[in-house]
Amino acid sequence: MDRNELLKEVKTFRSALHELVKSGFFFQISISKRFPAGCCDDSSALLATYLTDKGLPGALRISGACGGHRGELGSHVWLKLGHLQIDITGSQFEEYNQPEILISEQDAFLSTFEMMDEPEVADYRVKFSGDPLFRGYFSEAYKALASHLPPSGAVQ
Repeated sequence: MDRNELLKEVKTFRSALHELVKSGFFFQISISKRFPAGCCDDSSALLATYLTDKGLPGALRISGACGGHRGELGSHVWLKLGHLQIDITGSQFEEYNQPEILISEQDAFLSTFEMMDEPEVADYRVKFSGDPLFRGYFSEAYKALASHLPPSGAVQ
């Protein structure tokens, strides 16, 4: 899949997620009506799962702390897929003019964060394979997302 196709898939996913949030769906995970604010970790896990289902497995969860020009941003999470960084919630930091969707090899804003944890597979089915409760919460959200995806983007 080339970068334009990846961007199309990520846009489709983010749009579906935003529509689900606006519909009032009650997430039992950290996604709320304030999306994208405070929703980076769980949104990234769902996106990684979607990308896996679209034939792009292996997206890693990148977790950073003390970001921003003055280290004023507590934490943020995004994905790394191969050499590309993917961030669908960076726009919550309005003063940094981050796009709604970032797909880039390098990003000045993301590079301000200090890495908190070792990168790990972000797909919730892997991340929570030993935790049926959280896996269930994510599965419920993921199935609800499918109802907001166009037929060609349906979750398998």
